[in-house]
Amino acid sequence: MRTQSFIFTTALAAALALAGCHKPTVAADTDTANTAAASATPAPTAAAVTTAQGFVTGAAISDMYEVAAAKLAQQKSKTPTIKAFAAKMIHDHGASTAALTKILAGGGVNATAPTAMDERHTGMIDALNQAPPGGFDKAYMDQQVAAHTEAVTLFQGYASGGDNDALKAFAAKVLPTIQAHLDMAGKIDAALK
Repeated sequence: MRTQSFIFTTALAAALALAGCHKPTVAADTDTANTAAASATPAPTAAAVTTAQGFVTGAAISDMYEVAAAKLAQQKSKTPTIKAFAAKMIHDHGASTAALTKILAGGGVNATAPTAMDERHTGMIDALNQAPPGGFDKAYMDQQVAAHTEAVTLFQGYASGGDNDALKAFAAKVLPTIQAHLDMAGKIDAALK
């Protein structure tokens, strides 16, 4: 009986530890916008998403975040290059959302898109809202590099190993656009250093 109790306790502790690894990252320090922006940037996806629901959730949240962040950039940035980049993000990620919505409405995918961002992406938007005027551009572009790196990983992984042909085709079609966004974001971000 003691051995079974020890095994159960050990298994429970391991499960709780693993569950804790998947909690969203949200900025804890709101006193400095740079600290908040740095701690609220997305980490690249650790494992490839291969399920339709996982991909749809990730793609939809990515698009929602990109549009929300870009709208802030258009309001807060004074840099024409960043404003133009933000306009492109609104257009391209809006088009991506429309295409994904059309695929889901077709009935060939057993998945639903979320209607709101997750806690981690909401924290990233909060960090941008808290960025001081002189620090906004750098905070935004740092997030853009990280977010597009994560999106490239998501779309590449699903395009090569996903479980739904329509979504795999969508991922493969959108991937070059996301890669181009990452390349642009990297160049703009490097110029701000």
